[in-house]
Amino acid sequence: MDVLSRETEEVPYKKVKLDKEHHAQATKAEKAPADPVIKTMSEYKITELLGQGEDGKTVFTKGIISGLEGPAVVLFETNSIDLDRVKLFLTEQSGIKLTMNNDIFNIFQLDPPTGTNSIKTTVIHPATPKLINKFTMKPSYFVTETAEMYEKITRPYILQHLDEHKWVYNVLEGRAEQDRIVTRVDDEKGGFVLAADLKWDMTTMENLYCLAIVQRRDLYSIRDLNQSHLPMLRQLQETCLTAIKDKFRVPRSLLRVYFHYQPAYYHLHIHFAHIRYQAGAPVIGKSVALNDVIQNITLSNEYYKNATLMYYIKDGHALSTELDKHNVIVRE
Repeated sequence: MDVLSRETEEVPYKKVKLDKEHHAQATKAEKAPADPVIKTMSEYKITELLGQGEDGKTVFTKGIISGLEGPAVVLFETNSIDLDRVKLFLTEQSGIKLTMNNDIFNIFQLDPPTGTNSIKTTVIHPATPKLINKFTMKPSYFVTETAEMYEKITRPYILQHLDEHKWVYNVLEGRAEQDRIVTRVDDEKGGFVLAADLKWDMTTMENLYCLAIVQRRDLYSIRDLNQSHLPMLRQLQETCLTAIKDKFRVPRSLLRVYFHYQPAYYHLHIHFAHIRYQAGAPVIGKSVALNDVIQNITLSNEYYKNATLMYYIKDGHALSTELDKHNVIVRE
């Protein structure tokens, strides 16, 4: 897709229509994946520890893969533990060592049998500078963005980065992750796809995390929403909540439904996360509830076009570089 250089230009949307032949091709592609980028972990050499997840269960690393050019980012994440996995630990093959004892409290180091405590490993290659920065621990700063700042700084930045969404279009057009689709509605104006996020294993319901991605390509964030989009938002909300209840038996009363601003990528999407999923917890300066967005634009057609919005941004992010050119971020 061509990079747009003018604020007044918009990305034309493409109607997603999956006929039988298209589904067959997508299914065939899913069954015959490309060769894995890495076959054994000995091929990966760490060159830099980028950081850790806030929950302490994920480590972000940068490195090189033998035989491949360019850097890679590899994430190591301990899997959630449920009762079925705990039962696998209750065997003589589990090593156990007492590390602390105080009255009735006894703490042991338990080393479970091989194969019962696997680590989810995500390999990103080649890793772009933007992705490397995303997983690198750096200070973050709050920004108060007026409507004028958005038009002058943020929107031009967005239009310069619309060629980074290939993976989104692969999902929308049936070329990838079709086994993770929960539901979809195909319509050039109001269509969307609800898919399980890659961070969720689709089995531990308390970690449920899905993304609803709209099919239109001219909506980048909540800034673009007005009353003409209310039918799409309401249908998306009801359809997705119903689909999650039907497929995963999780009622709407246990789900957080929200946007991010600034979003991680500028193609309108909505998060659906279990209320007990800590990584999906609301964050001041980032999360905006779908219900609040619907209410606000119902009351005022151009609410988000004119609103002053607060968000936080990591130092070194490409947008923060643009903000620095206008002396927006106060660091002292």
